[in-house]
Amino acid sequence: MSAPATVAPAAGAAAATPDSRATLYFESNSAALPAEFETALSNVYHRLQRDPALKARVSGFHDRSGDPAANAELAKQRASVVRDWLIAQGLPADRVSMDKPVETTGNGTSKEARRVEVVVE
Repeated sequence: MSAPATVAPAAGAAAATPDSRATLYFESNSAALPAEFETALSNVYHRLQRDPALKARVSGFHDRSGDPAANAELAKQRASVVRDWLIAQGLPADRVSMDKPVETTGNGTSKEARRVEVVVE
């Protein structure tokens, strides 16, 4: 697993800084949190903890191969485990929203299609 990718924030998202977005890459056919998840989420979590006006938006991604419904469900499960971890750390549930799973080509790499992004807004 490599370090989180830096991508432009969505409209309305905080400026792209290490504490405004995190990307986690999951193994194929798995919703288990990746080994480096705490490192990847640490800055985002601490920013949310410092500023109660901010919220987290969690998005799961999947590719087009296989069964679309199963892929969307796996992307949702991956996003849910990330959301659940943030809440378990003490972040109120009403400050963590989840987007509908997104189908992506992953920029040509399957790793990019097996990701969850957390954006601070």
